[in-house]
Amino acid sequence: MTTRKAAPSDGPRKAEPQDAQANSPAPAGSWSPWLKWPASALIALHLTAVFVAPLAFASRGSPATDSVFDVLRPYIDALYLNHGYSFFAPDVGPSHLVRYKVEFADGREPVVGTFPNLATERPRLLYHRHFMLAEALENHFVPPEPLPEPTLPAQASQEERIRHKVQQVYYARDLAQWRHARRQYDAMRQSFAEHLQHEYGGSQVTLTRVEHRLAAPDEIRHLKRPLDAPDSYSDLSETTPPEPRP
Repeated sequence: MTTRKAAPSDGPRKAEPQDAQANSPAPAGSWSPWLKWPASALIALHLTAVFVAPLAFASRGSPATDSVFDVLRPYIDALYLNHGYSFFAPDVGPSHLVRYKVEFADGREPVVGTFPNLATERPRLLYHRHFMLAEALENHFVPPEPLPEPTLPAQASQEERIRHKVQQVYYARDLAQWRHARRQYDAMRQSFAEHLQHEYGGSQVTLTRVEHRLAAPDEIRHLKRPLDAPDSYSDLSETTPPEPRP
């Protein structure tokens, strides 16, 4: 009985397409699930912070928005996401400047200046930077004293006592927010003063916030009032809270 010889082999058998796909390494740049979930959570956190900052400004006093904003406040403040959105609104309101006075221990004449200053801060991006610094200082201002604590009358009724307890809860929240905001304002103001003191080699720096009121259309049209009229600038108090905008 004759046996059939096996056909000569043409070399190693080529892997089938499915086998090659199963054994091939993961594409370069792909993330494992252990990285995707934390990255997705961080992206969601950042988008929420970007969205809630202007929403809290537009809906001031909303308990739902304020509660989310309070939780994300450290992250928003760290990345400076809480911009002065009112500048881009239809009713932009007044602009703000910072006037400084640098004094010297050796008796030299003090240096007085204001920023932003378009005449000295060039290119335009440098002026815009100083403009945003002045607006940031104004936006962070809070008076040095907190609101007075609610008091309870000596002969208070049961309803008044319950109302007072609720007021105490809200006052504790507002007091914590005031302390945080006041520390931020003091730190920013001190940073400005230290920079100017180092820049000019002075011994003392005095900062004054200045508000520039916008002229009404009728003032420009009929009274020919210039935009930089001297009486449109007013110094702002460091003790009085700003008037709420309508």
